[in-house]
Amino acid sequence: WSSLLARMSGQDDVVIGTPVANRQRTEVEALIGFFVNTLALRVRLDSDPTVAELLAQVRTSTLGAYEHQDLPFEQVVDVLKPARSMSYSPVFQAMLTMNNTPVSAGGGLQGLEISPLGQSGGTTHFDLSLSLTERGDVITGQLDYASDLFDATTMERLAARFEV
Repeated sequence: WSSLLARMSGQDDVVIGTPVANRQRTEVEALIGFFVNTLALRVRLDSDPTVAELLAQVRTSTLGAYEHQDLPFEQVVDVLKPARSMSYSPVFQAMLTMNNTPVSAGGGLQGLEISPLGQSGGTTHFDLSLSLTERGDVITGQLDYASDLFDATTMERLAARFEV
């Protein structure tokens, strides 16, 4: 994703946001609620890395970010002090989400029936957001984008290039 975004944007320094469940403490594992934090993953392509070098860089960056996933994203923003605007996210404008949570009937909660809710759509929080979902041997994706920045044809090309 970062390599494609770098190529398409002409940038060699890309920061991508990714959510983490933030449930590594045993006292919150059984609680119901939204404990998600966002990590900012920086990928540099200025040295024209090989695929192996790029994967190693992303692995190192991701593992380093996971070591500090308890630090709230808002505190990262406070330390970085980026230029702020209400029209875009302060550290990154592209999000990548991977949902590989096993699906269990009732979510493991006795006596409850759980069904997915449709998304309201119409707005996005980021310029680009790629959400991937893993179900067995299949990964499906959904690409959301800011329609004031991109048109459907451009996003179809981006999705096709990502698939390749």
